[in-house]
Amino acid sequence: MTFLRLMQQTSIDLDCLRSFVAVADRLAFHEAATALHISASTLTRRIQRLEAALETPLLERSTRQVIPTAEGKLLLPLARAAIAAVDTAVDAVRAAARVRAGHLVLACVPTMTHQILPAIIRAFQTRWPQTHVRVIECGADAVLQAVQDGSADFGCSFLAGAGLDAGLLFEPLFTDPYCLILPPDHVLAAQQQVAWTDLKPHKVITAGQRSRNMEVLEAALQGVDWRPAAKYEIDHLTTSLGLVEAGLGIAIVPRSALSAPLPPGMTMRPLVAPRATRSIGLFRRRNWAPPASARHFLATARRTAAALRDRVD
Repeated sequence: MTFLRLMQQTSIDLDCLRSFVAVADRLAFHEAATALHISASTLTRRIQRLEAALETPLLERSTRQVIPTAEGKLLLPLARAAIAAVDTAVDAVRAAARVRAGHLVLACVPTMTHQILPAIIRAFQTRWPQTHVRVIECGADAVLQAVQDGSADFGCSFLAGAGLDAGLLFEPLFTDPYCLILPPDHVLAAQQQVAWTDLKPHKVITAGQRSRNMEVLEAALQGVDWRPAAKYEIDHLTTSLGLVEAGLGIAIVPRSALSAPLPPGMTMRPLVAPRATRSIGLFRRRNWAPPASARHFLATARRTAAALRDRVD
């Protein structure tokens, strides 16, 4: 049995060991108490608690000096080693925390990189300019995986599917409506808003059937006969913007994916009857203790999202 394990199974604590080593090194209670910045009575209680836990005297006291007993001499190197091991572990954790506090990794779906995430990062860096921020662009499933395995601190994505994994927390930031992107000369551009059933005769650029965005739309539009004749199927919704700009079709995209103003060659119309939306926010691990920089990033995200809601909605 290691001495550290013995500490776990008894009432021995680190303060008792530090007190014993201080007395054994100085052979005097008064000097040891002064060095530890505690009272003589507190020091005495610690030594008594240690001796009670080990069921043996550790120090021989006289009016002139204090000398370790045979058991005390046996304990002394073990106590020093235990204290050094704990101090080393604490130093390592604190050093890792300092390094981690200087780095922030964000896994993000591409649609959030146009206006939402840049605005949050800009606001965050005004207060934490020394923090290194890394953004990993990936699909919604990969975002969740990066947060779950710890390779990302936050996942910037949307809530979809059967629900939230038990090991994750989701911080909703805003509601993101789906809209229609189309060329200005398209027949549907004459309408101020477009119903989903209006899309049926048109060839539309859509996300793949297994994408998280299609899960959201299928759930939001149950009972609505909206399915258009798909002309192109893409993995990332931002790809559809280039296709629309090239005159290859019309596309269903979330409002957050669009820059302001829109590029030449495309216009936007709200999709209604019903209004389909997705909940955009930040994923993080449930049992994660975020450093100060990460806590500030989360607070900044809340404030920035509130300020942007009018623009996005």
